[in-house]
Amino acid sequence: MPELVESHVHVPIPSDPVERIRALRVLREVYRRGKKPSLEVTYRTVGGSTCGPYYVARWRKDSRFKHGRTLYLDKSENESVSFVEWLVSLDRSEVLELARHLMRNLRSVLKTLLTEVLSLPYKKARRVLTRGLALAFDARPSNSPRIRDLLEELPDRLESFAVRTLGGWPAHYSSYLRKVIRSRRRSLDGRHEVPDVELELERWKLRHG
Repeated sequence: MPELVESHVHVPIPSDPVERIRALRVLREVYRRGKKPSLEVTYRTVGGSTCGPYYVARWRKDSRFKHGRTLYLDKSENESVSFVEWLVSLDRSEVLELARHLMRNLRSVLKTLLTEVLSLPYKKARRVLTRGLALAFDARPSNSPRIRDLLEELPDRLESFAVRTLGGWPAHYSSYLRKVIRSRRRSLDGRHEVPDVELELERWKLRHG
């Protein structure tokens, strides 16, 4: 597997930056949980109509993690769907080796980006961060500090953006957010108010540890 990773032969790396970050999110969760995801199909109901199918990478809760995790990949034609489909066909040891390799690459990317974004205006720094994270598949592995340590060197707003970009939301957070929206609709006599999603997420994290 190391040779396969280093040469990228047969690895269906997404070409689109957004799709690369989706694939990187999946591998970061593989690294954190030490297990492969399952590739599953889901549907959404919007205004009484069923939309889909949409694809997700999913990890069930287990003895180490009391909550599951779902990362949305969207439509079947997306490159991240093909990537995860390929990923789940591998042995667990191969998937973990690929995840470890990508995390070393990611540390290298973050270490390089730190010197580039600190002096930039927020919006421009955010664009540079996004493009840089998408290049983790092409970076050279690094022995730099842990990802958390590197992220904490970013200004607060950029750290928050990078964490959201890499991590997404816990699957069970969406059900909490729906309750918040329904509650606010009732309190506003049917008028719709969109909650501050980031603020509500921080509140939710404080309640759930």
